[in-house]
Amino acid sequence: MRREAVVEDIELNPLGEIRMGCDAYGVVIKTNFGVFDIFRDTPVLIGSTDHSKCITQSKCKRYLLMNGSFGTYILDIKDQSISIYKTTIRGATNEWCEEQAIFGKDKSHIKGFSQHYYLQFPFVRQAQFNEVLAKYESLRQKQIEAAVNAL
Repeated sequence: MRREAVVEDIELNPLGEIRMGCDAYGVVIKTNFGVFDIFRDTPVLIGSTDHSKCITQSKCKRYLLMNGSFGTYILDIKDQSISIYKTTIRGATNEWCEEQAIFGKDKSHIKGFSQHYYLQFPFVRQAQFNEVLAKYESLRQKQIEAAVNAL
């Protein structure tokens, strides 16, 4: 018998004022398969405490879509892993790029939300997620710097 993934609780962690008049909140998501606490200190919600507007469970109940302020993540509840769909990369001299994250050769199609998500970033256990994301961001920052300096 297969267990259905259940979101048991979503806790907000106040991070303080991120910009004038807007408080930021990180999130901790507790499920029956484990806890996603990697976003505890990441600004996910800004100016609102209504997590139902940014965290959605898929129809199959396996995945969570988290539309954060600076990235869109897909969380695999059963595997306790994370992939990133969209992210914002900041350059060294205030350049920034909002983009779909493409890193490595892994590709996944996630259905069950209001739209289809084609992921080109690997699902990574949360213990290694920040390390893999940092490698991606470092690579993209170098590419952005090269593009800016080409002119």
